[in-house]
Amino acid sequence: MKITFKTGGLMSDLLPAGAEDEQAVIDMAEGATIPDVMAHFDLPPDEFYLVILNDTVVPKTARPETILHDGDELGIFPPLKGG
Repeated sequence: MKITFKTGGLMSDLLPAGAEDEQAVIDMAEGATIPDVMAHFDLPPDEFYLVILNDTVVPKTARPETILHDGDELGIFPPLKGG
């Protein structure tokens, strides 16, 4: 299945060559979950990220059981830091 993976900031380096607008369409196996996508990009699952699936924020506790579907848009963004 194909999903659109979006990110930003320093994490934009994770995107494949040729990606535009800080997003790329990637292939994932049917039944893939958010942690599967995180593993695909070597993102530690215990880190804090803002995760948005189809315009809805997904809390960390719900990510393992959230099944992705063909055409989904998944955004994983680094945490905001400020001072």
